[in-house]
Amino acid sequence: MTQHADADTRRAQVASALVTVVAERGLARTTLADVARTAEVSVGLVQRYFRTKDELLKFGIEHVYRRTEERVAAIPVEPPIRDLVVRLMETSLPLTPGRHAEARVWLGFVQASLTDPEMAAVHRAATGRLIDGVRRALEGARHAGEITAGVDAAAEAAALVAFADGLCLHHAATGDGFDASRIAAALRTYVDRLFAP
Repeated sequence: MTQHADADTRRAQVASALVTVVAERGLARTTLADVARTAEVSVGLVQRYFRTKDELLKFGIEHVYRRTEERVAAIPVEPPIRDLVVRLMETSLPLTPGRHAEARVWLGFVQASLTDPEMAAVHRAATGRLIDGVRRALEGARHAGEITAGVDAAAEAAALVAFADGLCLHHAATGDGFDASRIAAALRTYVDRLFAP
């Protein structure tokens, strides 16, 4: 393995550990030592790639967004578009234990983005890409006649992403009160109304 590939592997290992620790302890209580222990590496190795906790945290949220975008890229683009939209939105919902952890981390980073311009920029860019992807899918659905011609694809895409974000928030805040099956059902109900004739 090349040195570059090894560095990428180590950074991904540390990012994965960060997701685990932040999901368990929260953003404010996470330390470099916690992350190093979970990754089973030394604090010095973590600091070799991330000089500060802020650098590590920024890389961590980029890692979460990148994993979501990889899931999006793996979705086959095929009709009906309604099903494509459901699968697209499911990529960011906490429907598995791993994605539950990612959602908890995401919520911590969203809070941090309120006061940190770099975190805010990462969040805005990732959210913008998701909204744009949903908008394009809805435009395709409009052209295919799956939704009515009067539907504003840009506005509906932003609303659907906001709805999914709300599902993540309620899942994190209420636990079993908004479990994975209820989240999935709520998403399908929302999309069904959007695609209703």
